[in-house]
Amino acid sequence: MTLANQFSDLQQDLSSPFEDLTSLRLFVRTVEIGSFSEVARRINVTPAMVSKRIASLETRLNQRLLNRNTRRLVVTNAGQLLYEHAVRALSELDQSAAEMSDLHFQPTGHLRITAPLLLGTFCIAPRLPDFLKQYPSLSLEVNFSIEKLDLFEQRIDVAVRIAIEVDPGLIAIKLAPYHRVFCASPDYLAEHGIPKTPEDLSRHNCLVSRGSILNNQWPIKHGSALDQVAVKGNLRTDSSELVHHAAIAGLGIMMGARWRIEEDLRTGALVEVLAEFVPDNRAIYAVLLQRSDSSRRLAHMVEFLKDCFADLN
Repeated sequence: MTLANQFSDLQQDLSSPFEDLTSLRLFVRTVEIGSFSEVARRINVTPAMVSKRIASLETRLNQRLLNRNTRRLVVTNAGQLLYEHAVRALSELDQSAAEMSDLHFQPTGHLRITAPLLLGTFCIAPRLPDFLKQYPSLSLEVNFSIEKLDLFEQRIDVAVRIAIEVDPGLIAIKLAPYHRVFCASPDYLAEHGIPKTPEDLSRHNCLVSRGSILNNQWPIKHGSALDQVAVKGNLRTDSSELVHHAAIAGLGIMMGARWRIEEDLRTGALVEVLAEFVPDNRAIYAVLLQRSDSSRRLAHMVEFLKDCFADLN
């Protein structure tokens, strides 16, 4: 087979009545505006050229798309079907072109982000300088807090949240699972005993932290059901790091994030208890008021946050 024949066969294999996107766009505009002459005026061509393009499209499809008379254009059933599909297809093509164009440009503008204090300090903060070096046209306002800030009132663009579910009306992108653990030091357990059931916690000194709420009701898993057990102790604080240090020092039992105390569990500085009762119903989310793909800087921030939490298990 000659090269010319091969090329001819390839053309036939790839041929489509929609290969002429200009005619398809003209058809969509004509349906929406309802006039050859008005479409022609807006794009600075002749009405005859618009009519010829659409007639050519009808010929390739072997379908009448528009019925014409002296006063108006009427879309046929075939034309309406084509219009609905064409609008979606052209929108996807335009979005693809915009996204590829974005690859060549740096995101710009200002972002306000918030995250829980511990997660922000240990997982996000070490990486933020490199993020700003990579995108020097971005500016950030960062709030690491134990309080849950209102995205609307505080004009927050991205909030990192530890949650079971996210408030209605917000967009949530899961970043990582969030596993917790009950634990204490070997010395504390040797002196006070190892709790065997969640109810045993009432007889122990429990180290209570507070974030946006006082955490004196610890979640407990019984099979597939979730419950809570009331705990008390001689330390209440808004610092999870203080709780961590107090537990290592042998003061009592703590509930904390596994990622933060994994090394202490590995070395034996802390010992896990009640492992079968720890619920696993929470996750870490990036919470937004709008879709991340509607803003280049939002999309880059979400990808950055995914990298920050990629190693959590």
